[in-house]
Amino acid sequence: MTFALYMNRGTMIALVLICGQALSNPAWATSLAAHPLSQETAAKESPKNEIVKTYVATCRAKPIKQADCDRVRKEAIAILREDVLTLGSSANAMYLPTLLNIFKSHEPDLRIAAADAVGMIGPSELFFAHFALIANDPVPDVRKAASQMLQHGKGESLALLARRTGASERSGRTPETPPDPKKYGMPVAPESTYLFFASDATQGRLTYITKKNMKDNLAFFKQKAKKGPLELAAFKELYEKALDDEQEVREQAKEEAMSKMFSQEPPTDPAKMDAYLKEMGQAQSAMVAQNLYMLDELYPADVFGSPKVYVLEERKIGQRNYPTKYVVLYEDKALKRPGVRLCWMTLSDQAIKSAQTTSMMEETFEGKTTEENVAPVIKEKSEQERKKFNQGQSDLEKQLGF
Repeated sequence: MTFALYMNRGTMIALVLICGQALSNPAWATSLAAHPLSQETAAKESPKNEIVKTYVATCRAKPIKQADCDRVRKEAIAILREDVLTLGSSANAMYLPTLLNIFKSHEPDLRIAAADAVGMIGPSELFFAHFALIANDPVPDVRKAASQMLQHGKGESLALLARRTGASERSGRTPETPPDPKKYGMPVAPESTYLFFASDATQGRLTYITKKNMKDNLAFFKQKAKKGPLELAAFKELYEKALDDEQEVREQAKEEAMSKMFSQEPPTDPAKMDAYLKEMGQAQSAMVAQNLYMLDELYPADVFGSPKVYVLEERKIGQRNYPTKYVVLYEDKALKRPGVRLCWMTLSDQAIKSAQTTSMMEETFEGKTTEENVAPVIKEKSEQERKKFNQGQSDLEKQLGF
């Protein structure tokens, strides 16, 4: 059965209006004309059309002040969402341009439905630029839907994009706002685009792609840097102990969150259940955030190329120097643009000093243990060599007749 038998003209027109532009594929009109709705179906669809028309003409065009508008909006979006998913169930790639237009809607539910519909049809690399934009939607739930959509794509580019954009622990229908890097004392390269899916200010990470090339980005940050550019491996070697201390603090926080989550019993009072679930969700999010942080720090070459690092600020905490602000520059292979990640320390000096003290005690203990273990071996070896030399000397003397 064809798509036109399922979808009514009124909601299709509404989709066009909501997306702000007409359909680019004339085959749509042909499809509808070839399969007119029966009188019975048209009668059933009429109330739906009226709801959608009311939404488009009044409640959508103006701020929601009318008491009835909230109901009309919910009902209209539900109808439109169903129609969008019907497009996807057709499995017809002809409708991909239409679905891409629906991503321009201000309604997150419709953008999510469009992502689900594209996933049913199968994303095509022909629309790679559109999918890269969709995967960076300000609304977390839309990004999740886009990531799932990309899992159904074919081709290396879409597979890499799915891998790059799929790691996120945030959820919700509220649009996020890019934070101001100046608040954290971090500079931003010219003509940068913020990446919602790869940024987390609570972890000290803001990520961008730039229109400027890698050479221009290097020149921009060189003026502001204390050290660099360093190869990523050289940076990690230079600050190995310091980075280990930071990681230890993060691991401890993760373990504490896990312990807290598994040690608490659910409340018997139903009135306290919401607070309990909220607290458990926060603990789980903290653990996921730590896992994603560690994953991001790996910078696999097939995604990030050969990153360069500029140290913007270095501070001495306790007995060690720490890169408290630095920037990682790379070629984002998935997004096909130069990438910039601004990094700064979010951990307290007290937590760092505690981890540092522990690590230095372990180093001292390991050093003493090594010395204690090695000394007897050296002594025994020296004694064996002395005996061997004396025996050789004795045999030589016998041969010479002494």
